[in-house]
Amino acid sequence: MSRTISREPANDDVKKLFEDILPDIPKVVRKACLSLGRNPDWMDTGEFAQQIRILLWKNDYHVLRSFKHESEPETWLFTIAKWLILHWLREQDGMESLEDKPPDSFVVQQNQEEKLLSKEREEMLREAVSKLTEHDKKLYGLSRQERSRKEIAEEMRIKKQSVSSERDALMKKLKRIVREKRAI
Repeated sequence: MSRTISREPANDDVKKLFEDILPDIPKVVRKACLSLGRNPDWMDTGEFAQQIRILLWKNDYHVLRSFKHESEPETWLFTIAKWLILHWLREQDGMESLEDKPPDSFVVQQNQEEKLLSKEREEMLREAVSKLTEHDKKLYGLSRQERSRKEIAEEMRIKKQSVSSERDALMKKLKRIVREKRAI
């Protein structure tokens, strides 16, 4: 009597995976939003997180069963979150191809101006970060990932109490670099 090996994870494994990744969903949603140039408020983060929970849970965990363990669950979840958020943003923004628009419709509106200013600020910040030491760049990157003080301390091999003071010093340094750049 031959046994066939199921390629789908057992229900208990899928439910366990679901329970394991639930706490990571809001953090992953925030990262996905930031990667798309959006800074979500807590309400948007909660709404996206809930949509992802439902997506993973519905149809007997159909989407969750597609996880093949070829990457970390958080990486896989990030891809799903980014896809879902991008789809929602396109719907909300009513994104259209520029080729479909008449030439006279390219009038800069206030929210477009704000987006341009935001991009300028991001570029100035990127330039300022490029002038930091490797230690400061690492601290900046970990802080942007919203890691806890404990996680940052472990990763940077510093005391947990030092994280806040180093972050403060880093912010002052970044502000100084940006001010110097503007003065030129």
